[in-house]
Amino acid sequence: MSMLAGIPGSHKTRIVLNAMVNMKVPTLAFSTDSDQDTVASRLLAINTRTPTEVTEQWLRQEPDKAKRLLATLDFLRWDFMPDPSLDDVWLSAYAYHETEGRYPDQIVVDIASDIGHDTGDEWGSLRDLMRQSKVLARETGAHVLLVHHASDSERTKRPCPRRSDIHGKVAAIPELIVTCGVTASEELHVACVKNRHARADADANGHFPMQLDAATSFVGDYVPRNLYGGWGGDQHDYTERDGW
Repeated sequence: MSMLAGIPGSHKTRIVLNAMVNMKVPTLAFSTDSDQDTVASRLLAINTRTPTEVTEQWLRQEPDKAKRLLATLDFLRWDFMPDPSLDDVWLSAYAYHETEGRYPDQIVVDIASDIGHDTGDEWGSLRDLMRQSKVLARETGAHVLLVHHASDSERTKRPCPRRSDIHGKVAAIPELIVTCGVTASEELHVACVKNRHARADADANGHFPMQLDAATSFVGDYVPRNLYGGWGGDQHDYTERDGW
């Protein structure tokens, strides 16, 4: 079980959508935070590197074109219930197995805090979601990825929140936790704040940049500009201002 966390507006959903497109593995995704049209327009934008303002028009004016392009992402199955319970998550996983003859390789929940609040106890529901997600991963063999909020306060580490900044203090169970955020100049950075099998930095001091094109919802590896001074030129001298 893994977690991606960040404050509101830190491009969590864009990161996860790009990850799912790049992984190309059978995935069951619960999108509680974004509706069907928003997700579809962003997937079209990522897949074609076209601005979402254009892909939104495709959905309304060229539905056949949009359907044909989205068909290339048929390894993704979506559930857009805004407030599913834990039972809904389990039943959707069972339904996937019933129709496909196997469980998905990955189950994504975006956003974790929208799951299972029928008891009225947000903290208790979050802790229960962590435990149930671990069981879900064990029983299905799927990678379970939870997209979660970090506390948004003056004490929250910027650009990437610390492990201790994660909303609800639910960092104990996930094996891997990545936090994300944007700098004052709107550059996207990520940090690994927990990793049971490799190095991690709980205080998010070792954050690094990612390439972000918000217009097309694209997130990718950061490619430094002017890495070399041209053929025969001097190699670029990096400093902290370069994001390294």
